[in-house]
Amino acid sequence: MIEKIPYVKTELELLPVKSEVLQSGQLNDEVVRRLHSVIECEGPITRELLLKRVINSFDIYKVGWRVNEYFKTVLTDFEKYARDEQGVCVYHCENERQNCFRPDTKRFRFSHQIPPCEGANVIVKVLEDSSKRLKKDPVYYAFIAELGYKKSGSDLKELFRKSLKYALDSGLVTKTRSCTYHI
Repeated sequence: MIEKIPYVKTELELLPVKSEVLQSGQLNDEVVRRLHSVIECEGPITRELLLKRVINSFDIYKVGWRVNEYFKTVLTDFEKYARDEQGVCVYHCENERQNCFRPDTKRFRFSHQIPPCEGANVIVKVLEDSSKRLKKDPVYYAFIAELGYKKSGSDLKELFRKSLKYALDSGLVTKTRSCTYHI
């Protein structure tokens, strides 16, 4: 049974620094500590959102080329937490709840920052709540409603596409010959 739970954002102390100081490596221990904190609190979390959380805590608001290169190096120590999910790098924590999703309508993250594995859980929830097999469109509209969105857009469609593929590839959902979906 898939459960809807609230999204909890990591509380990180604001430590204003210039991006040059961050890139110099002087704060590596603090950066690693903050990366761990965010992954443990918010995992599964996309690489994009993970970096946003950490750099914003240093009062930096753009992941430019140099900052991105710095994080490529630092994140090599976090490869055991990372998985590629339909082309999205997602970091998972060790004690992560597997059968849940966290709806959010732009308060803490945008739809393009929701991991496909979490979107797949929304699809499973939609199919669990249905007493029958569903075509793709009804699954999609229930999917956006479960996530708390009122309107559809290209980011939500892309999230749904990746989430459905993830759900099918993982065996969470089955597609019939008549193009209906069920669990």
